Amino acid sequence: MLTARISKLIRWVLLLSIISAASAQEKAAQPANSPPQRVEYKPGQVWRTDLGATITVLAVEELLKVGKVAHIRVDNIPVGSCGGVHITTTIPHIALTEKMMQKTAYAREKDNVDLPDSYLDEYRKWESKKKHEVLKEPLQTKIEMATLSGPGIMICNFLPGQT
Repeated sequence: MLTARISKLIRWVLLLSIISAASAQEKAAQPANSPPQRVEYKPGQVWRTDLGATITVLAVEELLKVGKVAHIRVDNIPVGSCGGVHITTTIPHIALTEKMMQKTAYAREKDNVDLPDSYLDEYRKWESKKKHEVLKEPLQTKIEMATLSGPGIMICNFLPGQT
């Protein structure tokens, strides 16, 4: 009976030491009192989402009552496929708060790409409006909505050898 109690006590000690070690490793990975790493968005950056869509930063500006706003273009949003042909769509301009931009999972692919004038057309239209619409939900939500809305009904009449 004494050996059973000792065995049980040893198990508890081992379990607590494992939990303590795991907690210490987690704290070591995140330095104490350090702010989360902040990403600085700049025109010409290209990012890729986990869905494969690409985000191009067109402009970044500070807006009164809103804060920092990133103007972006989203390309290669997958919306379906017909056989081996994958169909994508583009959102030519979205203005969103920096906070919402940071809530999207993506990886930076390029810096300082040249932006064609056509990429800035929708941004210029947005600028000329009296009321500026700024997205206040995560970008991922907007991309998923574009994915779900898709091209509508598709009839894929490909003959063999046409794809």
